[in-house]
Amino acid sequence: MNSEQPQLPLKQEDTKTDQGPCTSLKDTPKALDKACKALKAVVSMKQTTSLKDAISLHNKAIAAFQVVELEDVIHILEQERADLVRHRDDASKNRREKLLQSAEEAGWTIKRLKNYDYVGCFQVNYKKDRVTVQLGSERLLTFDEVDGARLFARLQSEKENLDRFPFDRLNFFQSMKEALVLAREQEQDRDGKVPIRKLYPLMVLVRQSQNEHFLKYPDSKSFIEYSVAQFIYDLARFGQDGWKVDGGWRLSTQTPNMASVDKRATVKLPTLHGDGSRGGEQVGMIWIQKI
Repeated sequence: MNSEQPQLPLKQEDTKTDQGPCTSLKDTPKALDKACKALKAVVSMKQTTSLKDAISLHNKAIAAFQVVELEDVIHILEQERADLVRHRDDASKNRREKLLQSAEEAGWTIKRLKNYDYVGCFQVNYKKDRVTVQLGSERLLTFDEVDGARLFARLQSEKENLDRFPFDRLNFFQSMKEALVLAREQEQDRDGKVPIRKLYPLMVLVRQSQNEHFLKYPDSKSFIEYSVAQFIYDLARFGQDGWKVDGGWRLSTQTPNMASVDKRATVKLPTLHGDGSRGGEQVGMIWIQKI
């Protein structure tokens, strides 16, 4: 009697999946992630992997990739991209109109010129999708934005940051006085008058000398940034209430000649009131005098 069991035919492994094709962009990343993991398992197979396990890994990878209809996904992406491009082009055409509308609704002054706008204390320049915002003579920031309403929201945020920076009129005057003393000690003055661009870094040093945390822990984390844009904004804030202080002292400035302006040895203060189109005061030299 033959005791051997009858040999059953080998069942062919199914490479299909019960899950339908994935053509939704929302579901595609999850499906792709699963497929990539299955493919990684195939690529990282060891030589000791049995043929049965190797075939199983390949079947799983094939099934996982069959779920992802890449051609359909690409088609959807191309359609959405075309819609986004049209939206971008339309927004870019209407950017300045939307900026004007948003500014007027918020009560900001605005004046439009041919290639740029004055919005509050800022000058807004355009180059295709790119926007450059100037504060007086200083470039404040450059970024891509085609939506006029979003652009105005960014300007509002930058204005809030400038106003939020601590400012005390008497403390600012005292800091200027100390910076001027440093400039004279370093012989950077001309008959007591100091070029504004040379005074600015000394103002940064003076401010850090007033920073108790920095003096105790002098590192980059305790250093308080003081940009030149913030400096000229503070100088404009000081000057809007007059250039005199109690005690008979006055912070005096000198209008520069064109050669100094061309060499960027000067600054132009932002206009804090009005539409800014007339421009703020040009400052070349600065000093303190008794009146």
